[in-house]
Amino acid sequence: MTLILLMMDYDGTLVPIRERPELARPDPGVLEVLADLPAKRNLACAIVSGRSLEDLKDLLPVNGFYLAGGHGAELEHPDGSRHRGVEPGKLEPVINRLAELARDSVGTHPGFIIENKKTSLALHYRLAAPETARLVLREFKTKAGFVIQKHGLEIISGKKVAEVRHHTVNKGKAVRYLMDRFPEYYPIYLGDDITDEDAFMVVKERGAGILVAETARESAAQVRLPGQREVLKFIKILSAGS
Repeated sequence: MTLILLMMDYDGTLVPIRERPELARPDPGVLEVLADLPAKRNLACAIVSGRSLEDLKDLLPVNGFYLAGGHGAELEHPDGSRHRGVEPGKLEPVINRLAELARDSVGTHPGFIIENKKTSLALHYRLAAPETARLVLREFKTKAGFVIQKHGLEIISGKKVAEVRHHTVNKGKAVRYLMDRFPEYYPIYLGDDITDEDAFMVVKERGAGILVAETARESAAQVRLPGQREVLKFIKILSAGS
């Protein structure tokens, strides 16, 4: 029986991307399928997300998973122990300052959501007018540039979101950590966003990357699934064969 390390992104992979982050919750069918996975003797399972670790634990009340939050800034084992990619206490004051600068940049413009994750900061602009979003992002990068450079941070772009994280943290490093813990397992990673490309680059060394996207795009992933429905079918097939 093949041993499989199954690693998945959350937003856009397990659940559809919503206009507001708090609305992207898994339906009971998804939770039911996920809850059954850790009982399979040949499966090790992980969620690797840009969301905070505490957010993931709230959204996914299932046992037996490795949970990597903040793009791998914090990773919790099934037994509750944690591996830290960065020290949250050192970053939190810096992220708080960046949140203030983001609020100053947004001002009274509607359609923006500022998400302080303690180890990273996300500025969502899905609900903003495109031209306003460009102006606000430009202003934020100008105001925050010195702080970002001084503290070794970087700005990355996702689906209608700009995120600030530490330059030493990415999903690829979280995937590497998990692969090192399970050297005999065949690793599979599913993700949908640009931030998942780091994970695809690592996992393809001895496993498979699966891009979740309606249409094909350039990616390090070897396989593509069109959406969450197909992701759930794929997980069920893995579970049934275990």
